[in-house]
Amino acid sequence: MSESPIKVLLVEDKEAYAQMLQAILQESTPSVFEFEHVGQLSAALDRLSRRRFDIVLLDLFLPDRQGLATYAEVHAHNQGVPIIVLTGLDDETLALQAVREGAQDYIVKGHVDAKFLARLIRYAMERKKAAEALRQSEEFFRLISENVTDLIAVIDERGNRVYNSPSYKSLLGDPDLLRGTNSFQEIHPEDRERVRRVFEETLATGRGQRIQYRLLLKDATTRHIESQGSVIQDERGKPSKLVVVSRDITEHKESVEVLRNALSDLEKSHEELKAAQLQLTKAEKLEAVSTFAAGVAHEVKNPLQTIILGVDYLSTYLIHQDADASIILSDMEHAVERANGIIHGLLELSALNKRDVKDEDLNGIIEQSLRSVENELTHHSILLVKSLTDDLPLLRLDQRTMKHVFINLFMNAVRSMPAGGTLTVKTLVQELREDRTLRGKKPAYLKAGDTIVIAEVQDSALRLGDPKTSEESDPALTTHPSRKGNGLGLAVLQKIIELYGGIIEITHPEDAGTAFTILFKTQKR
Repeated sequence: MSESPIKVLLVEDKEAYAQMLQAILQESTPSVFEFEHVGQLSAALDRLSRRRFDIVLLDLFLPDRQGLATYAEVHAHNQGVPIIVLTGLDDETLALQAVREGAQDYIVKGHVDAKFLARLIRYAMERKKAAEALRQSEEFFRLISENVTDLIAVIDERGNRVYNSPSYKSLLGDPDLLRGTNSFQEIHPEDRERVRRVFEETLATGRGQRIQYRLLLKDATTRHIESQGSVIQDERGKPSKLVVVSRDITEHKESVEVLRNALSDLEKSHEELKAAQLQLTKAEKLEAVSTFAAGVAHEVKNPLQTIILGVDYLSTYLIHQDADASIILSDMEHAVERANGIIHGLLELSALNKRDVKDEDLNGIIEQSLRSVENELTHHSILLVKSLTDDLPLLRLDQRTMKHVFINLFMNAVRSMPAGGTLTVKTLVQELREDRTLRGKKPAYLKAGDTIVIAEVQDSALRLGDPKTSEESDPALTTHPSRKGNGLGLAVLQKIIELYGGIIEITHPEDAGTAFTILFKTQKR
């Protein structure tokens, strides 16, 4: 199938020259060109409006228009048609000006042959097609760069900006003013060297890399940016520029941080819920134990009173008749008294069912408890040394229950010092240095780093024998072999203190006496 003829519009007012051009082309390449000739600009514009031409051969000096204005009107009328200017020797400078303004080429009249003219026409048409393709490509790129939110930049091998898309305006101002400036100057000082290193590695290797960094803007705000670089190679195949596509991820990072904080809060709430469930379980267990304790205590109390009366009777009538019986009865009396103390503790425990838990000042509870045993301290000539730290954090406690705990501890100290001594009571706040377990159980009940409130009750009684043989397991807090135990008992106190998130520890200082240390974890607000 033969190609369609090239449609040529010849705009020339000299009829003889127009016929010569047509004859030259027809003789060398017949049927390839299809001519239409007009002698005025108005006629040329009319033809261009009516039909499509592949090329225009245009004389700049026509009866109805002269000079560059002739080219300007034809070009404006139909910008898609390539134009070759026809000029004389005297007008060659004008023809060059027309080429600079968009004409594809020019011909000096009288210096042309058939082959040259045919080739010139074909080249002009190809250049016009290439120029149009480039224009469309540039227009396509412009539309993309103006309508995408991503930041697109071209950077030369020195790090200077060659091009910035319009999307940069909201961050760095007018993109045209950025051309030639250093692309690293707005990068946060802490990130600048790292970004420069990645830039140099990308140019050296030809492999693009993804990187996150911060921009420090003129208003002192910081934006988080993620960039991906791609290498542009020169004519020798070596990296010469980078196309960097970036996006502002500040809101994304802030959203992630909000989500991370929400997750942390959720985990914290979950832990608090678990702790609350544990406390509730402990409370239910303690209530069950107290109910059981009340039943056992009532069942045992009456027969125990009978035994006490029997021992007292036998002691009165047998003490002078049999020395061995007297010793046995004395031991029985001590044992019964201890059993009676345990029963008393069980009854006290059973009375602790109904609790009023709220924020309480531990110092205030200790002061009230000390007032309750003030007469006992005076009667036994016991010196009170008190060191209570001001502004203790409030603790979630039942005041009545904790008052019972401290009264028992104080009375335990009084019983251990019947001939007088020193009772030391302290409170303080500190950060726990190491994990503390609950009676050897795992995991840690209190953890290193927790802020804790400490209450310490210490007596100065002289210890007899080895305090580790039976003291700490004695339910009546008998930490001295000579002491008659009564009161709530250590096991009961431990249960009560654990109910409020604390633990109790017993130590024996080197000088003398026993120290009961209660540790409570402070509540997070």
